[in-house]
Order: sequence, then structure tokens, then C-alpha cells
Amino acid sequence: MSTSLPAKRHRKPQPPADSTGNSVQHHLRKKDALQILRAVAALLVVYAHSIDVVEAQAHAAPRQIRFFFLENFGACGVDIFFAISGFILSTAVLRLSPAAPRKALDFIMRRYIRILPIYWIVTLIPLALSVKRHQLGPQLLFSSIFLLPSFTYPMLEPLLSIGWTLIFEMFFYYVLALNLLFGVRRVIERVILTISVFVVIGLTVGMHHPLLILVANPINIEFLMGCIIALVFARLGHRSALGTALLILGAAALGSTIFFGYREADHSGLVLSGVSSWYRVAYWGIPAAILTAGIVFRPGEVRSAFGRFCVYLGDASYSIYLTSVITLMIYGRLYRFVASVPADLNIFIGVALVTIVGAVTYSRIEKPITQFVSGVYRRHGAPPVRTAAW
Repeated sequence: MSTSLPAKRHRKPQPPADSTGNSVQHHLRKKDALQILRAVAALLVVYAHSIDVVEAQAHAAPRQIRFFFLENFGACGVDIFFAISGFILSTAVLRLSPAAPRKALDFIMRRYIRILPIYWIVTLIPLALSVKRHQLGPQLLFSSIFLLPSFTYPMLEPLLSIGWTLIFEMFFYYVLALNLLFGVRRVIERVILTISVFVVIGLTVGMHHPLLILVANPINIEFLMGCIIALVFARLGHRSALGTALLILGAAALGSTIFFGYREADHSGLVLSGVSSWYRVAYWGIPAAILTAGIVFRPGEVRSAFGRFCVYLGDASYSIYLTSVITLMIYGRLYRFVASVPADLNIFIGVALVTIVGAVTYSRIEKPITQFVSGVYRRHGAPPVRTAAW
């Protein structure tokens, strides 16, 4: 390595911190700790669903369900996911070059490639069951395939029940893509404004329509909090003391709801009818965003073997999340074989099974298919746009 050149030779002027140029690149890298938080979020959701399965099958109720409000607390993993998603997708947009062609189209195509193939594969199982039971209607099929809201009030869950969260994810992606049509500069600020206006409209006219339940739902604010974290982090970079304080505050606020309750914020049906979304944002959304900010602002890289394993679970978190419904359904059917095991232990057996199935699905199905489809997309003229690695 040569060291004879002057330090400032070939150095180009740096854009301001609020630009979408290279000045933010060194801040906006894939963070191991954030991947671990994704794993925690997925496992929290799995834990809540595993409790439901064991509670429905066990002759004696698990003791865990009698511990204050622990039973459905794991549903807050969804809110952590939303805050993380807002941050990650905002960093992806902040990495875009203003001169890159087809920014909006390329952005949404990459999200389709990331989200849809493995989702469609896992959805084949509930689709087959619905056909067998003669419960499949065209509306449910359409909304399930394309992750769009149903045409009824309240909004229906898709065939893969937890897919309702993906409908909100896709809406956030569409808002980002539409705002990219007007340029990269200040696009995150425009996204924040767009969704804020939708929420205000919902407060004004109500949400007694499936489309308004989606676009005006206060739960979308959780994505916006992730957007704000990205904008602040792009300016400030790592702040260890700030990150530690936010991490402790967010974890304490979120954990306190185990003891003080969360007013049915866990009930997805109430979110899909627009009833409890504000409660969910207040009890879980804000603490989840604070927790996410704490992870983001803290520097450091995970090097231990256990830490790397947790990072891998974060990489596999989408498959773990998607396959949890199918795995736990099968676990419930086979529960008689483990009925002699204490119910509380069976909850963790269910979590372990989902984790294994999800990790294998990620390694053997999701990752290869995503890489293959991405390769096909690039070979057919995809522009070389740099986006986030997540």
C-alpha cells in the first residue's frame, strides 16, 4: 500500500449531510445488532403464537399465561419490525444516486423480489387447505396473492393470517416508490408528510372503509418513526451514550407493558377495523422505535459465535415469521405426542421448532430463490442502483 501521495490528492468535495450522496454512506451500513433485533422481534411473535397453540391443546394451562400480561406480549414484535423496516428502507433510499435511472421502478421491483417469492410459496399451504374446505373466494384470493386490502369492512386477513402485516409493509413501499417519482432529494421527508396527511384524513372522516383502514391507519406511524431515526442517524452517526440511553429506555418502556397492560393492542382484528391502532402505537410503537434507535446509534460489531448465530437468525427472520403459522399448526396437530411434557416447556419446544423450520427455509428456499430472481432481474437490464443490503 503506497503512502507517498498527499492526503488531499484526488479528494472530491463532499455533499452536505442532508444530501443523498456519499456523505451518509459510512453511517448507513448493515448493522449486526439490528439483525439481532429482527431475530428478537420474530421470536417474540412466534412465542405469542406458541402460547396460543399450547393453551388450546394442553389439559393444564401454562403458568406463563397467568404472569401479568405476558400471554400476548410477543405480538409487539410486529411493531419492532415496522420501526426497523422504516429505518432500513429509508437508508436504502438515502443510498440512491440522484442520477440513477428508474429509481422508483427499481426500488419497488427489488422489494417484490425480496418479499413475494417466499411469501407465495408458504401461502400455497393455506391456499390448498382453503380449496379443500371450499372456503376460498375470489376476493380473499386476490388480496392474499397481491397483498392488497380486501373490499370489505373490516379488512380481512389474507390466507396466511400473519400476512396482514405485509399488507401494511407493501403500502409503505408504495408510498416510498411514488415519492421517488419526484426525485431523491428530500424523499424521506415527503414520505413522512404523505403518510401523516393520510392519518389526519382518517382522523377527520373515519376509517369505515377497507382502503382507508390501510392508508389512514395510525399503525403506519410506526414506519415513520423508523424514517425519522434514519434521517437523524444520517446526520449524527454513531452516538454511544445516546444509543445506550435510548436502548434502556425503549426496552424498559416496552417491557413495562407486561406488568401494566396494553389495552388489547395485540388484537390484529381491532387494527384491521381501525379501532385499537392508536393504543398500539402508544403502548408498543413508540417504545419499539426508541429501542430500534438505541440499537442504531450504538456502534459495534458482533464477533462471538453466539452473536453471529443470532445475526443469522435475523437474516432468517422473514422465513421464521412466515413459516411460524404452518409449523405451529402442524405442532398443534401432533401435540398428543408431547402432551406428557409440561405445557410451559412445550411452548419453548414450539418456538424451537419454528426457528429450525424457518432457518432451513431461509437457507434452502428463500435465499436461493431470492438470489436467482435477483440475477434474472439484473440480466434483463436492471440499473446498477445501490440499495441497502438488508
